[in-house]
Parts: sequence; C-alpha cells; structure tokens
Amino acid sequence: MTGIDAGAELRLALEAGMDRPLSDNLPLRTNAVWGGWREVRVLPWGWGRITVTPIQYSDDQRVFVLLDHPIEGVDEVKRDGVATPAWAWYNGVDSTGRAVSFVELAEPLAEGERLAVTLRGRMHPATGRRLQTPAEILHDVLANLAGAPVSWGELDDYRTETAELVLGGVLDDNTISVRAAVDQIMQSAGGAWAAAMPGVAITWPPLPDAAAPALRVDALAAPDLQAATSATGIHTALRVLYDYDHAAGRFARAIQLEAPDAIKDYGRLELEWPAPWLRTPRQAEALGQRMLAWLARPRWRVSWRQSLADVATGSWVEIDHPRSPVQGRHRLVGAELDLDAAVLACAIEAPVGAPPAIETTRLSAAFDPLIQPGITVEVANGEIIFTARNERGQPLPGARITLDGGARRIADANGRVSFPVARGRHVLLIEADGYPPSEAVVVV
Repeated sequence: MTGIDAGAELRLALEAGMDRPLSDNLPLRTNAVWGGWREVRVLPWGWGRITVTPIQYSDDQRVFVLLDHPIEGVDEVKRDGVATPAWAWYNGVDSTGRAVSFVELAEPLAEGERLAVTLRGRMHPATGRRLQTPAEILHDVLANLAGAPVSWGELDDYRTETAELVLGGVLDDNTISVRAAVDQIMQSAGGAWAAAMPGVAITWPPLPDAAAPALRVDALAAPDLQAATSATGIHTALRVLYDYDHAAGRFARAIQLEAPDAIKDYGRLELEWPAPWLRTPRQAEALGQRMLAWLARPRWRVSWRQSLADVATGSWVEIDHPRSPVQGRHRLVGAELDLDAAVLACAIEAPVGAPPAIETTRLSAAFDPLIQPGITVEVANGEIIFTARNERGQPLPGARITLDGGARRIADANGRVSFPVARGRHVLLIEADGYPPSEAVVVV
C-alpha cells in the first residue's frame, strides 16, 4: 500500500508485486557514515567489468573504497590516465563493519591527480560467481539492494533468454527510485519488466512461447474492443550509445543502424538509444536491430475490458476477434483490474507488416583524453615534487632534470624528482635518452 485518502470514501493506493514500494529511492549509503570525508559522495554498487573513480578512505590519500560491497578483482589502475603497477586491492570491512572493496596505492594521490580503476564487480553471495547477465543483475538489485521479495527462480525464463548477454554498470545515485534504476538496466538489455508480471522480466519485443497459457480474447469476451494507431513514435535510424565509462563520465562507443525501406516511406527519423550497461559492439548491434525493427513500423494498440479475468501485465493473450487488426498470441502491455466492477482493462501493442531490413552504417568511438607531455607538480614533506612525462603521458624514469640552470636531479622509476625550492616561477630543463632536450615553465 502506497497511499490512503480518507473522507466520505476510503481510497487506497496499491502497488502490486512487491512488499517495498518501487517508488522508494535506492538505499545507497554515502561516505558520511564513516565519520570523516573530503566531500560527501554516494557509495556505489557495480556489476560486470567497469571503470570507476574510487572514493577516498584514508586521510593520507593512499586507501580508497572502490564499491560498497566485495568485488571479484581489479584489472587496472590509472593515475592521470597512465597505468601504474604500484597498487594492491582487497575486500575488507570499513569503519562501520560493512564489507566493501579497497584499493591501496604505494604513493599517495597528489592534489588534482585523477584516479580510475577498472574492476570486476558484484559476486553471487552464495557461489562467488560474477553477476553480469541481465537476470542476475536484476535479481541482485531487487532482492539484495532494494530488499524486495524476489526469488532467484522467478527469473529462470528471463535468465535463459538473456544467458549470452553480458552487462556492466554502476548504480551511484540515491536520488532515483528503484523503478528508475531497474528501467536503466532493462533499457540496456532491451527488455521489459513489471513487479507483478510472471517471471518479472522478458525480452522485448517478446520471444514466441507457444507452450505458455494464454487468455482467450474473442467477440464474446471483449465486445468493446478498440484498435488505434498513429504516425508518431516511428523511428527509421537508431544510434545506440554504449560502453559507458563511469570514471570519465561519458559513453565510449556508439553504433548507428538504419532501415532503408522505412526511410523511403517515412523519411529519416533518428533516435538515440542510451545503453550504458552494454560493453561489446556485437551486443549493441543486436540490441539496435531488435529495437529498430520494432520502431521503424507503425504499431497497433488494441485495448478492451474483460469481465471476470485476472491476469498480470506481461501475460499471454490469444486474440481471435473480428474487429482486431492483429490476431494470434501477444503479451499484455497493460492490465489494470477494477475491483468494483470486476473488470480487467487490457492492452497489447503490435507492429504493422513484416520487419524491415536493417543495415549497420557506422561504428564510432569517443576520442581518448589527451595527456599533456611535460611536468606535473605536487607538494609533499616540504619539498616540490616534479614528474616528467612524454607525449603519451608515460613517466620518464632516469630523465635528467635541471632546475633554473643550477641543481640537477635524476628521475626515479616513476619519473619523479624533488627539489627544496621556493614558490614562484621556475624553469626546468628535461633531458632523457631518445628524446630531444626540452624546457618547461612551472609555477609553484
């Protein structure tokens, strides 16, 4: 029950399928629970292979929390876009006794230095197996994060439908509802879901299932059946944005598909489809083909009211009605029960005609961020530390660095040297084997 309106009549607002309202916000913690923080940030949950920005845990900027739960492992750590081997990760407990995942750096993170970690996220709490398919992630979000009474077995059919699909993503916003969070995941998977639906989720457009029971809809059961269609909602070109980098805050890749025959009929009508949880071009293309085949055609919406019927959204119905332009088996996209009249208001949607031919026209990728060559500066223990990098952003171990034409130092394995200098403007001469000498002006 989600609401009560008491007056001359008592009205109750009910949300079927869950003990916990799906309109509740995601119950994600913030780092304020630790008692000490630099800035308040949400402690995220993550699934599959993802890149994240860790959250500072220790005041010396060496220990960072990755996700608010244990993880399977860490594959790479980058500082200012450059991979570093000087780190260790582990699962442990934070100051509240909660199991989380950590990364510890050999050298403290400098002020303004960016840290990005590529990792493998949530595991099944009983088997330790990585959770990465849509059904596995959906169950984990509903049952373990939101606390909803959804069993593993309820998603068996959807697990079979999507067993080959691998997702990866992060939930890091505690201002959105549980329903909105699940919608994001299902949009990437190309699925539909409802808490009260048999099996909870399905692939969309739905796959045929001749063995599933279906409610019969004929002229006797639905005398007021109506069908409607319109030219709105048609799209003939689709651009799928995928492979979202959570550390950089952007999509890394995109794929564009077109339906040439539909473009001739309706013109070029473009749509962008964000799929941040998808990771591979093959899966992004498969999603785009399914969605565009549905979107590039007009669609009938058939609605009716049926007495003494009680089926949920997502259930199968068998249409055999003289006034319906579509016949056969379809999934219900709407099923609202009027308890006063004992009538079920139903609706289905079905495209007109055969699926159009789909062509993949373009694969694209975001530009890699530029790493500027030269010198970066940090302050530690009363000294100024300079790090020399080449044009690819890689440190220059062994580089000879001369400060203001006087003192000279040899860079260590991380390309770093330190000088006890005063603040102000300084000129550094950088000499390294295989590179021409260069000067850099820095202001400390």
